Amino acid sequence: MDNEHAAIGISENGCTGMTRREYAKLARVHPDTVKRWARLGVGPRPRKIGPRLVRYDRNEVLEYVQGGRRQESAS
Repeated sequence: MDNEHAAIGISENGCTGMTRREYAKLARVHPDTVKRWARLGVGPRPRKIGPRLVRYDRNEVLEYVQGGRRQESAS
């Protein structure tokens, strides 16, 4: 992956990366919760793009969040 793509969060397969904050907003949780989920292995796997830059695959996040909402509404 070249630096230009890494800087804007585009992965090698062309998918745009989602920040922790964007993921948290979609999941309606605090960004620290998303960080804790990553540490526990819950939800989509974070991808390190740089020493401090983490992105989540947008499609995986949407699938996870929508799947969780379906489960919550079924209860």
